[in-house]
Amino acid sequence: MKAIKYLTIAFLLLNHSVSEAQKNTSKGSNKDYPVRKLTIEPAFGMKFYPMPSPLISNLMQWNIKKRLSIISHSSYTFNHAFLRDFNYIKTNYDYSLNQKFGIGTTFSSTHFSHVFSLMAGIKYNAFKETLDNPEFEKMVVTMSSLSPDYGLMYNLKIGQKKYFFSYRMYIPLYPYPAKSLDFNSVDGNMANFTVEVGVGIRLK
Repeated sequence: MKAIKYLTIAFLLLNHSVSEAQKNTSKGSNKDYPVRKLTIEPAFGMKFYPMPSPLISNLMQWNIKKRLSIISHSSYTFNHAFLRDFNYIKTNYDYSLNQKFGIGTTFSSTHFSHVFSLMAGIKYNAFKETLDNPEFEKMVVTMSSLSPDYGLMYNLKIGQKKYFFSYRMYIPLYPYPAKSLDFNSVDGNMANFTVEVGVGIRLK
């Protein structure tokens, strides 16, 4: 009887220690992972090719699970913003609108969160230019186009509180290699490569 009594006491103590260890582990994991169900991240960025073009953007991320998220990214780009009047050619407007959606996976530590996403969407380009040379008749050219836009996005978040620092980089996969395997088409990819820096806000 004494042996059963001692075994029962040892079993209860062991269960208590295991449950306490599980509680401590769960608390530690919650601290290590910055839980954000829904975030909004406005940013200012730049396209560098063929010439610098500033852009403003906004990213929304909904974390379905710890390592699975749905992402929406919108941007407005001022194409050739620093070359608007050259050689009698005046650029009335030249802009791009991008809307992409994607899925991502997250790797987090105490203060950092790395999100890798596969994005797909559409891009709308529009421009209007005026040739106003005294030696020729005045001419106006307008053009607009739609094209697919998909690629890989890396998003770095720094901070755990409601407001945090956000940095993202977008690497397009169109037209190379999705549309063409000709390496010369990489110029089209470079024209859509962007870097953005902003502030994130945790909504939920």
